[in-house]
Amino acid sequence: MKKVVFIFLFCALSIGINFAQKDSTEELHWADVNPPRPSSFKTLDMNVVDSGNIKVFYALNATDISDPETYDDLQCLEIGSHLSRYYSYYVYNSDSLVTDWKKKNPTVQDNMVPFQLGPKGKFQGWSEYLYSEYFKDFSKKELTEYARLPLRFDKYNARYSEPLPVQDWVVGDETQTVAGYLCQKATCQFRGREYTAWFSMDIPVNNGPWKLGGLPGLILKAYDKDKLYSFECVGIENHKQKFPVKMNKAFGQYMKTDRKKLWKYKKEVQEDYIKVSLAATGGGAVRFDATDPLYRERQLPYIPLELE
Repeated sequence: MKKVVFIFLFCALSIGINFAQKDSTEELHWADVNPPRPSSFKTLDMNVVDSGNIKVFYALNATDISDPETYDDLQCLEIGSHLSRYYSYYVYNSDSLVTDWKKKNPTVQDNMVPFQLGPKGKFQGWSEYLYSEYFKDFSKKELTEYARLPLRFDKYNARYSEPLPVQDWVVGDETQTVAGYLCQKATCQFRGREYTAWFSMDIPVNNGPWKLGGLPGLILKAYDKDKLYSFECVGIENHKQKFPVKMNKAFGQYMKTDRKKLWKYKKEVQEDYIKVSLAATGGGAVRFDATDPLYRERQLPYIPLELE
C-alpha cells in the first residue's frame, strides 16, 4: 500500500498547477519559495540498536572551522560494534529542546514553538544533509538512509537500503594534520563527483562522514572537487564506557522506496517547493507566480552530492 501511495505522489508531481499572481507590493521572502525545516522529532521515542565508544564530530561547510556559528551544520558519527549512525547534531539538539518545551507546554500548538529552539547552524531551511540519518550496518554490508522531508511532507518521509557504498580510493603520499591527527590523502570518483579525503591510520576505523568510508583509517576531512560540500572533523570523543546508539521509532513508519526515486523526489521538492506542496496538500500554501523574477532569484538550486 505504501508503495502505491509513493507512486501516486510521483504522478501527482507531474501535473501542472496555475499560480495566482502575488501582489507586486509584497516582498517575496527566502522562506516563501524554499523548503522549510520539517516538524521536530520526539527524542524520547528512541530504540537502542547498538553501543559504541567513539563519537566523531564534523563541521559541514564551515566558513571558519574555529567558529561553529559559520557551520551549515555540526554532524556526528557514532561508531558501534556492528553499525554506525551519522546525523545532524544541531538538529538532534533542537529536537531535544523542542521535546522538552512541548512537555512543559502540553496545551500549546506545534506552530507556536519558539523559533530560537531551531538548529543553530547558519543554514536554516531544509536540506537532505541535515534531515537525513544514515546507518551503516557492517554485519549486513548495507546502508540505510532515513529521509525526513520538509514541513507539510511528513507523510512522505521515506527510507531505502542499498549495499554499503564502495569508493575506489587512490591513496597518495601527501599528508596534513586534521584535528590533531596526522592524515594521508586519498581520492576517488563516486556517483558523479571527485572526492578528496584525509584519513588517519592512528584511528584504524573503516568509516567516515556521510556515505564515505573504506580506507584503512577514519576519514577526518573530505570534500568534493568543486568544494560544494566539505566535512571536517572538529572533535573526537573516546568513551571508556559504551554509550547507546539509538534510532528514532518514527523511522519504522517511513515508506520504503529506492535511492533514485527518493533522489528524484527531493530534487522536485527543492526546485519547486510551492508547486510540489500544492500538489501534495491540495492547497493551503502561499501561492506565487513561478515566472516572477524574485521567485527564481531567491530559490536555492538543488545541488546533490550524488549525480548518478
